[in-house]
Amino acid sequence: MLDEELRKGAKPLYELPARVLVERGITGDVLTGIGLGVGVLCLGAISLGLNTAALALWLLNRLLDGLDGEVARLRGETSEFGAFFDIVADFFVYGGFLVALAVQHPGSRVALVVLFFAYYLNGSAFLALSAVLEKLKSERLTDRGLHFRRSLTEGFETIFAGVLFLVFPGHASVIAWIFAAMVFVSAAQRVLDGRRMLGNG
Repeated sequence: MLDEELRKGAKPLYELPARVLVERGITGDVLTGIGLGVGVLCLGAISLGLNTAALALWLLNRLLDGLDGEVARLRGETSEFGAFFDIVADFFVYGGFLVALAVQHPGSRVALVVLFFAYYLNGSAFLALSAVLEKLKSERLTDRGLHFRRSLTEGFETIFAGVLFLVFPGHASVIAWIFAAMVFVSAAQRVLDGRRMLGNG
């Protein structure tokens, strides 16, 4: 819901480290790969109940996720593969985060499975709509590699939910149920957005 505003606000903060990385020959795809590795470490830490370490790794993973695109743009190397790799890495970490939480919190597994289903539904709607809009050569609303439409839960809200899970582990079920409801709303928004944009209703 706040992604575009936050991305524009954070852009000046990303610029200096991105330029330093570009000068050292680091590519956006390399950063995506490093971020994915950090994400895997985060999932392991969550599974072991090491929430303080997991929180630091989670925030670092999300920082790298924002930095890789800026590095690619500065290098003039934005590519279809880069956008593909980035979204696959994101979905791997997002889904794995919930699996790791389910390992840490056996009593919250029903709520976490429902949230996982909400992720699946929302992600499917997002990717399907993005693919159709790309096929139709629709104008992109952002400079990102895929067609991103506004919805209640986007990257920032997912980051925030992850922080809540790690800071308040005793409330994992409540957080999962509330965030699942929000993600289901986002999925409905994407379906309605697709229906409106594709002219089938």
